[in-house]
Amino acid sequence: MRHLNVLNGQLKELTIIRATVLAAMRDWFEANNYLEVIPPTLTGATGSCEWFPNAISVEMVDELGNPRRVFLRQTAQLHLEPMTLAHNRVYTIGKSFRYERQVTTRHLWEFTLVEFEGRDFKLDGLMDQLESLFKYCFETVLRKEGNGYRQNLRDYLERPFSRLSYRDAIEILRSHGVTIGYGEDLSSHDEQILVSLTGGSPLFLTKYPADPRPKQGGVIKFFSMARADSEVTECCDLLLPGVGETVGGAVRVGNPDLIRKQFRESLMYEHIKQAGIDPDKEFEWYFETIIDDDTCSAGCGIGFERLIQFVMQAQSIKDCVEFPRSPDYVTP
Repeated sequence: MRHLNVLNGQLKELTIIRATVLAAMRDWFEANNYLEVIPPTLTGATGSCEWFPNAISVEMVDELGNPRRVFLRQTAQLHLEPMTLAHNRVYTIGKSFRYERQVTTRHLWEFTLVEFEGRDFKLDGLMDQLESLFKYCFETVLRKEGNGYRQNLRDYLERPFSRLSYRDAIEILRSHGVTIGYGEDLSSHDEQILVSLTGGSPLFLTKYPADPRPKQGGVIKFFSMARADSEVTECCDLLLPGVGETVGGAVRVGNPDLIRKQFRESLMYEHIKQAGIDPDKEFEWYFETIIDDDTCSAGCGIGFERLIQFVMQAQSIKDCVEFPRSPDYVTP
């Protein structure tokens, strides 16, 4: 049982590495003028990511004592964005909850999500911020005595993270015999092929398709992502060697009419309606915070356990948290 592994010290190194990386992140955020904030964990449908069916509902009561459905947060993004109007750069470290239906080495029901948002950088600046943050974490781990990750992380400090558009990534995969078409989502195997073919460094994949309702197996992106044109989004995913996608980020839409339009065109809108919830009413508070394109923010979410998986070279994400929560790990 996992609690006995904690008791007898088998997970001692894991706990130390997690604490080391969390402390490094907070140090980096403070040094780079980010303010730590604490958004709500119980939200409406606005706390969901691209795929609303993964939202976990909780029954509470309203002011009259009637049942009311709320959701455990998947992302704090929509609460962070308006906070940037007052503070510019903000971040939060909290729990994310998703209804994962399959047992995999990459997914948990409950995981730690590090999110940050700012108004003084766009897509390239966002990737610069992420690379700086990750390398600072690597440097901090390297300074710790008695770990076995020293040389592995040093290699990644000495070279820049790669950057590649989604369209170019599809062409590269196809030229190396992978059967995949433009608009299809990448598998974890595809991600690792791309990392290998682009030099083995962490890889930013940018400008994914902007199709609001892709076919099954297609790329689904959050409705609030800005679009460079009618076809691609101003977004990036960070792929780590041996792990895959660890970060998802984007520039946000700043036009209130445009973001309403993109919301109503999205699969998320349709899924929320199918759940018996009024999407427009649920998201109206958020739309009221949208001002204009000149002051829109950019930000991202970092899967903390996947970062730990990379640092520790672990085979499974369940080896990167003391008490994993997934279909095959429910208790204690």
